[in-house]
Amino acid sequence: MGAGHGHGGSHGHDHAHGVTGDSDKRWLSIALVLIVGFMSVEVVIGVVAESLALISDAAHMLTDAVAIVLALLAMRIARRPPGAATPTA
Repeated sequence: MGAGHGHGGSHGHDHAHGVTGDSDKRWLSIALVLIVGFMSVEVVIGVVAESLALISDAAHMLTDAVAIVLALLAMRIARRPPGAATPTA
């Protein structure tokens, strides 16, 4: 193989790189905090500067934030054990 490492043979380590569902949740949460922070700044500056462009971009960032919240909610629902979300009558 080339300069990288090959996948054949025994080379003394496994390929578990520690990527878990919790790491995805952490990265999505960080992205949500950043987007909401930038969005808040854009709203304030947009109102002060009377800039429709900044305010509309903040509205677009709001839709991005809602999408991340929905993704986090879907991850939470997916972690439930089977049958936990079905109420009995």
